[in-house]
Amino acid sequence: MANKQAVLGSGARFTGKISNAKSIEINGYVEADLTTEKVTIGSTGKFLGKVDSELVVIAGEYEGKMQADSVWLTETSRISGEVHYKSLQMDRGAALNCRVVHNWNEADLENNKENNETEEVQDDNAEEK
Repeated sequence: MANKQAVLGSGARFTGKISNAKSIEINGYVEADLTTEKVTIGSTGKFLGKVDSELVVIAGEYEGKMQADSVWLTETSRISGEVHYKSLQMDRGAALNCRVVHNWNEADLENNKENNETEEVQDDNAEEK
């Protein structure tokens, strides 16, 4: 994994598209679209753009649309835009000014809806007896 890890140092600036990195650590300024397994935005980092990742750890600033399995927002993080997640951990002090959406599994939602409708029909039948 070491050969697929990218690091952008403090003070560095990058604009463009980032691909083929399994893990990226951002301590500078980035405007990009990013698809990777793990993103870490350090306390001096600022990221503007779209992120699609399994794990996102933010200590700095993020603005954009994020799609992630797990998101960890540390006490110094500042988030704006839109965050779609499956698991969210937020430390005291983290600032969110965004739309936050849990990634519900559509199949689970349909099954729950069907189960609730079945239970209601069964309850109605029980009341008639």
